[in-house]
Amino acid sequence: MKKSTLLKLWYVLLSLIIILGLITAVRVFTEGSGHLFHADDNMPWTLLIATYTFFVLTSTGATIIASLSTVFGYQRYDHMVKRAIYIGLITLIAGFVAMGLELGNPLNMLNYFLSPNFASPIWWMGLFYMCLFVILTYKFWHIHTKNTHTKLTKVLAVMALVLEVGALSTLGAVFGLIEARPTFFGEYILAYFLFTALLSGISAILFFSISYYSIVENGIPQRLKRSFDSLTKILGAIIAVTLLFSIWHMVIGLYSARPEFDVMHYMINSMYYKMEILIGLIIPLAMMIVPNIRQSTKGKLIAAVLIFIGLGIGRMDMVMLGQIQPIVPRYTEASNIISYFPTFWEWVISVFALALMLMLYTLGEQFLKLETHKEKPKAD
Repeated sequence: MKKSTLLKLWYVLLSLIIILGLITAVRVFTEGSGHLFHADDNMPWTLLIATYTFFVLTSTGATIIASLSTVFGYQRYDHMVKRAIYIGLITLIAGFVAMGLELGNPLNMLNYFLSPNFASPIWWMGLFYMCLFVILTYKFWHIHTKNTHTKLTKVLAVMALVLEVGALSTLGAVFGLIEARPTFFGEYILAYFLFTALLSGISAILFFSISYYSIVENGIPQRLKRSFDSLTKILGAIIAVTLLFSIWHMVIGLYSARPEFDVMHYMINSMYYKMEILIGLIIPLAMMIVPNIRQSTKGKLIAAVLIFIGLGIGRMDMVMLGQIQPIVPRYTEASNIISYFPTFWEWVISVFALALMLMLYTLGEQFLKLETHKEKPKAD
């Protein structure tokens, strides 16, 4: 009875947020985004770009983890495949919602495909993610109705992995090829996206899986504990590598004498950057180093939540870092740093995308049995 009441309250809360998000979406489509979003010629990318990046990279990470079993044959992760694919699918939907509303009109998305620019990374990124959405949807349905170990499943898994690599690469190119924004420009951004995608993907799998097993089975079943402990070790290694990359990025930015990198000093002194590094990397890494914490259910869950918070702040910090150094002449005369804070409506849309993802996940957990079921016996 208590669980049923809590579930109803959860649905009510998510429904209210989604209704508010839909109302905001109608306003965006009918009135335009000009007076709803804090964007201009010098600050064209808002919180919604950070939200989009957060969700699609989480999708990438979850899909890559699913491929450990379906592509590379690590059968200890078999039970995670269906849930990981579903997480990859619903986070992709949440990312599409954020991007669609950031564009201000759903027809703008259609225009990208009807008038392609093959030299544009943004066009290729959209193509890869749309194809990936189709493949993930079919792959999930195939596993739901058949089983994990079929030839078609492996083919779909390989296709999804290839598309994820293509989508990740083009997303990195969208940022990394902007020469006018030195803090974006270069190969660092692609490596950063890859490692943080794995962090958010693994954290999502751990968070949702542990939450499910804690509610339904009062903890991770003993039969699955070894695979979760193994995944947590992978998480710890990726945190360490990501922290090393972040330190080197900071050192290079501080060492550079180019005026465009003056913004690095501003970033390092900001509260948000300190929270990103401390909450999202240092504390989870310390937790992963201690065996008793790493192997405990609470330790895994808390580390996953902290990484989510840190990465959420980090996505916002990363997108804003590349833009707060003005490049338009009329701005450079007045100020070296542009101030930015998201509008109320930007926050509403970001929370709307999150609520929609959580609603889809709750429905999926309730009706789609997201733990991969055992392989059905083959017919003679």
